[in-house]
Amino acid sequence: MKKYLPLFFVAGMIAACNGQDISDSASDTSHIEEAPSIGKVPVNTDTFSVGNKSFTIYPLEHSSFDKLPDPGYDSAETSLLHKDKAHVKRTGDTLAFTLNNGETRILANNTKEDDDQYSLFFYAGYLPDIHQYLVFGSYYESSDYVLINADNGELTHVWGIPVISPDHKYVICASVDLIAGFNNNGFQLFSYRDNKLIPEGDVQFDKWGPGQMKWLDNKTIEAEYVVLDKDMNEVPKPVKLVMK
Repeated sequence: MKKYLPLFFVAGMIAACNGQDISDSASDTSHIEEAPSIGKVPVNTDTFSVGNKSFTIYPLEHSSFDKLPDPGYDSAETSLLHKDKAHVKRTGDTLAFTLNNGETRILANNTKEDDDQYSLFFYAGYLPDIHQYLVFGSYYESSDYVLINADNGELTHVWGIPVISPDHKYVICASVDLIAGFNNNGFQLFSYRDNKLIPEGDVQFDKWGPGQMKWLDNKTIEAEYVVLDKDMNEVPKPVKLVMK
C-alpha cells in the first residue's frame, strides 16, 4: 500500500559547532527531481561550501525559536485562497494562477493511486519579496514546495519554505529528514536578481539536519541544527551561520 507523508512545515537551517561532535498552461508539475548535491558533509566539520559560497558555523548559547506549528495546508488553504482570490483559484483538483502578464499557470493534482507520479498540491501563500506564489507538494513518498513566478509563471521546486535575506539577494530552502530518508536532508541556496531565482548550489548532511532559521543580517543566519539522541528523538541546538 502506498505511503503518503503528512503535511508538515519543512523549513530551517543547518548547524555544527567548533570542536563539538555535531553530528505555461501545463497541467501537471509532478515531482521534478533536483540535480545531485555536492556531497555529504562530515559530522565534525564547521565549515563547508555551497556553490561559490562558504559557510562557517558557530555555537550560540541561546535560541530565539519557538516550536514550529503544523500549518496544515489542506485545512489552511481555504483562507489563503480567499486572501489572494484575485490571483489564485481552485477548481476541484486544479489550482489556477493569474499572472501579472495576463497568462494563467495551472497546477493540477494527480490522484491515480497506481501512478508513481501521484501528487497533491496545496496553496501556501504569496511571497512578495521575491514575487513568488508558494505551493506545498505531497508525492508518493516525499514532499517539497513549488514556487511559481507571479510575473511569468516559471516553476521552481524547492526543498523547503524559502527564507529570504534582508536585502532580498539570497534565498535558502532547507529540509530535515534524519529518520525516513524520503526527503532531502540539507538545503539549497539561491540568489535573487532581476526577479529570477538563480541556483547557487545545494548540500546534504549526514549526521544532522536543518531546523528553523532566520537571517540576522545579509550574511549571518541564526539557525538550529537537529541531531538524533539515543532514542531517535530530534534534538535541536542553536547556532550562528556566517556566509562568505
